[in-house]
Amino acid sequence: MGLELYGKSHFVPDEPRFSNPNSIDRFMRDEIWRGVHKQDRARNWSDGLLYGVSMSSLVWGPVLAEDTKLALHINARVFAANSLLTNLVKITAARERPYHHYGTRDSEGATDFTSFYSGHSSVAFSQGVTNAMILSRTYPEHKSTIWSTLLGAAGLTAYLRVAGDMHYFTDILTGAVMGSLVAWSITSFELNRFEQGDDEANTLHRYQGAGSNFIVSLKIPLG
Repeated sequence: MGLELYGKSHFVPDEPRFSNPNSIDRFMRDEIWRGVHKQDRARNWSDGLLYGVSMSSLVWGPVLAEDTKLALHINARVFAANSLLTNLVKITAARERPYHHYGTRDSEGATDFTSFYSGHSSVAFSQGVTNAMILSRTYPEHKSTIWSTLLGAAGLTAYLRVAGDMHYFTDILTGAVMGSLVAWSITSFELNRFEQGDDEANTLHRYQGAGSNFIVSLKIPLG
């Protein structure tokens, strides 16, 4: 939160470190950008999806999960790690946004040079992958629906960032990959650690001899 609210305005340079888009970004912008008259609508829809689906999943994801406390812990760790990494790269790269490069929108200050990589995309995919992994364990019979719905919403969020002239294609692609990697690694680690904890707990057995108060505790290592 400190980097988001304070870092961008104080650490982003006054001039971009990277400005001219590559051939792939120019081509994809021509294909996806909705034009000056529709770009604000696309941007607003991307914000709506980010807060309405991705950010709110910090709450509804754990509520729907079998283990709410564990799911809340994982969601918080993924969100924090992804946000920190995303903002550090944004400040370091200082890439000029397409709307500023092409002059399709008025300057918005320091955020004009925080195009790489897309925070909307990284958050959408990190939260989508995290909750898809968690909820698929709770509702295995709906696994395909969960994954397709959450990743579909994340993909649409990313697409609208290019349509709204806020990012280039490589910005959203990198954001999607990085967000997914952060989510997959942290969620897998935490779920595996939780499962190992359950296995160890299940190996503890107590045997009480008949007619006595003698208790034997056995802990069998399962590897």
